[in-house]
Amino acid sequence: MRVAVVSLALLLAGCALDLGGVEWRKPGAMVQEVTVAEVECARKALEIGPGPDLILGGLLDVGRLAIQELRQATAFNSCMTGAGYQRAS
Repeated sequence: MRVAVVSLALLLAGCALDLGGVEWRKPGAMVQEVTVAEVECARKALEIGPGPDLILGGLLDVGRLAIQELRQATAFNSCMTGAGYQRAS
């Protein structure tokens, strides 16, 4: 059961993070550099971990996973901004 929850969390995180190198820009940075920065920030965001396992299941796990995805997306965005990148319009 725990493996399924972790797998789902990684899948959701993967859906939230687009690592195509076109959503972020930095003056003078090539697409390859942006992609490398995105992958590094995604790795750091996924290191946050799944958070507490409440062993309650059902809709409570869905809410917990949504919060986890939000935390990871926030960490990713902070990492990219900290590296000098800005969201592309």
